[in-house]
Amino acid sequence: MLDRLHPDDSPAFREALGVAADRGELDVSFRLQRSAGDRWFRVRGASPGGDGPVLTLAGSILDIDELRRIQDRNAYHAAIVESADDAIIGLDRDAAIVAWNGGATRLFGREPAEVLGQPVSALAPWVRLDLMPDLIPRALRGESVSHQIVEHRREGGDRQEFALTLGPVRDAGGELVGASLIARDVTGRRAMERRLVAAGRDLRRRSDELEQFVYTVSHDLKSPLVTCTGYVGLLEEDLQAGDSEAAVDSARRVRNAVTRMSRLIDDLLELSRIGRAEGPPKRLDLPRLAAELAEMMGPRFEELRARLEVAPGLPEAVFADERDLSRALENLLENALKYACDGPGSVVTLGGRSEDGQTLLYVRDSGPGISPDYHQKIFGLFQRLDVSKPGTGVGLASVAKVASVLGGRAWVDSEPGRGATFWLSLPEPTAGDRE
Repeated sequence: MLDRLHPDDSPAFREALGVAADRGELDVSFRLQRSAGDRWFRVRGASPGGDGPVLTLAGSILDIDELRRIQDRNAYHAAIVESADDAIIGLDRDAAIVAWNGGATRLFGREPAEVLGQPVSALAPWVRLDLMPDLIPRALRGESVSHQIVEHRREGGDRQEFALTLGPVRDAGGELVGASLIARDVTGRRAMERRLVAAGRDLRRRSDELEQFVYTVSHDLKSPLVTCTGYVGLLEEDLQAGDSEAAVDSARRVRNAVTRMSRLIDDLLELSRIGRAEGPPKRLDLPRLAAELAEMMGPRFEELRARLEVAPGLPEAVFADERDLSRALENLLENALKYACDGPGSVVTLGGRSEDGQTLLYVRDSGPGISPDYHQKIFGLFQRLDVSKPGTGVGLASVAKVASVLGGRAWVDSEPGRGATFWLSLPEPTAGDRE
């Protein structure tokens, strides 16, 4: 037999024989080389002579080839499970943790000794299974539950999202003996999906804006040109007729039309620059920004015997491009100057608060108010309720675009005779978004 002993097993076999000669006990596994392939055996024996020199051993030789192959397969599968990035957790019929791989340790920061034998509810601080309390019972009833998203917050406050897959575990006889729970960290993937959805939404918005922009601009820029063309014709007639007074009037009207076109072009250029800041939004000191706007625009309110106030309780910070946000708030204040400060004693308030994961900024006036029929229309390009007031109708469209670029929206709450409150919402970014 020794001449067919596998070379890799020979040292251990001979060492076991030496131990048996000293102690009278032998237990060793080895492979024998055969033409049909190597095969595993196990020899177990003991000396029947009691104390004294070991002369003989009585025992048995067992063919353990199938057992060893099963053990090797199990070890192979266990190595795959242990090295997986996913957390793979085994549960018994009572929902106690009986298996915990390296992925679970890396994902949850808990060693096997800390969780083995513990009920699965021990995961609650890390995985919000309480949000879907039927998951484990369903798996233990024999159901498979795939790709359920749950989330939790780490001790540092960062949000983490998992995709959970649960399924029944059965023994060789088909008896249900427990359940498996596989958790995959999908935080990064989900954030990317949200960014892709937002990018698609932004692309559609930009496409719609471009279509509306081209249509509106072609119409509103053509209007001053038509005016210019008409009055240039009248100017020619006036000059030919020697009517200098009429010629001066026609020239003045041409100049006014050109001036209006110039303002339109300037405002459109300003509108086109919104959202083109380099880099992500930055943390802005909101009280400082509001104070600077009040200092800059306060004198203009005083000229109309009106008052501009900054409400207390502004959020300490907001994440935005400073140029865009300043422009949006300035446009809202300009709007209040034009439409809500007709009489002495008018009050305009700039304020804000945090609410439901958003920063809400507002400009509130005590003016004549706006009919609900026009609440959406006034944020359109070149839309003006009172054409007797100066302006191009781009200001509120700029506010709406700033809000959209920053992931929020702009709207107005108002009724005739009750003043108006213009709102600008900005989402509060998560720690992952800020990174």
